[in-house]
Amino acid sequence: MIVLKLIHTIIFYSIAVISFIVGTILTIPFAIIIREHHKVFHFSARIWAKLLMWTSGVSVNISGINNIPKEGGVIFASNHQGALDILIHLAYLPRYFRFIAKSELFKIPFFGWYMSLAGYVPIERDVSASAHRTIGSVSDVLRKGDCILIFPEGTRSKTGELGPFKRGSLMAAFSSGATVVPVAISGSYQMMPKKSYLINIVPISIKFGQPISFNKYLGVKPTKEDYETELNRLREEILGLLK
Repeated sequence: MIVLKLIHTIIFYSIAVISFIVGTILTIPFAIIIREHHKVFHFSARIWAKLLMWTSGVSVNISGINNIPKEGGVIFASNHQGALDILIHLAYLPRYFRFIAKSELFKIPFFGWYMSLAGYVPIERDVSASAHRTIGSVSDVLRKGDCILIFPEGTRSKTGELGPFKRGSLMAAFSSGATVVPVAISGSYQMMPKKSYLINIVPISIKFGQPISFNKYLGVKPTKEDYETELNRLREEILGLLK
């Protein structure tokens, strides 16, 4: 059993690396020609993610997809169970989106360059000035009608259970008035538990909750109570989707 799982994992990672390199090489000429090159890279990443999810052998059940607005800036706020959550979102979120990632990832040769061209947003977690600049950049993206993916927990769950939310995770929603769509992933923790690199074939569930509008906060300075209320509301929504 362990041997088969190890072979399956090796095949998965091998295909991931090879297809990433080949896909990027094929994408570059189109990115040079097309003005919105970040969307070209995202389209390529989506195909890559779908290939890897197929390679993983897991089944994915999606519900609530009609809750996603078809246009306008949207923040997808998801729980963070496992290391493959980004891959899962790339494969199954129906709208183009960017995600916020720690700045260290942008320094990885080739991979970091790809993330920059794809329009993903870097943030230095321990520097408040950088965090405020990031919020400004994210708000600009949302006002243009694009989408952002965030993980309000700030890091992967150690147990698979929903952790506490970071207070600053909704600041861009308040400043831009964007719609927030709660997202709940179940099964990704079992697919690859923390501190493990083996791929487990388990069912994955993705649920999209009712959209939450932040339009009422445009032009209004939110209070501490507003932050707490909306953050608790979002957490309860995702918790309910996980049941």
